[in-house]
Amino acid sequence: MRRVASLGSAPDILYGETPYGWRLTRDRSRLVVNGDEQRVLSVVRHMYFVERIPMRDIVQRLREAGIVNRRDRPFVLSGVWELIHRRRDRPEEAVATKAGKGKQGKAAAKPAKRARKQSRR
Repeated sequence: MRRVASLGSAPDILYGETPYGWRLTRDRSRLVVNGDEQRVLSVVRHMYFVERIPMRDIVQRLREAGIVNRRDRPFVLSGVWELIHRRRDRPEEAVATKAGKGKQGKAAAKPAKRARKQSRR
């Protein structure tokens, strides 16, 4: 996902492919959890990592269950690979659930560390 700065007081706009398990808000300013896709992710990862089912069998099970991707087509092997191996952490563009968490909190802490290092010299 990429972020485009908007003019004035309008929120920034996100564009690009939305990660599976997430969706854009109406104003396209942030990502929020997509519950249905998160359930599919959980089931697929459970089948692969816990039950140790091969990816080809996972594809077959998803087809038998009638689970389709965002384009209403059955999952293919490469799509299941992406679900399993794509990063698991929360995307930067996602809405922070707790106050003080997120990119702004991290960015504010870094300059203080740099200032301390410079003062020691």
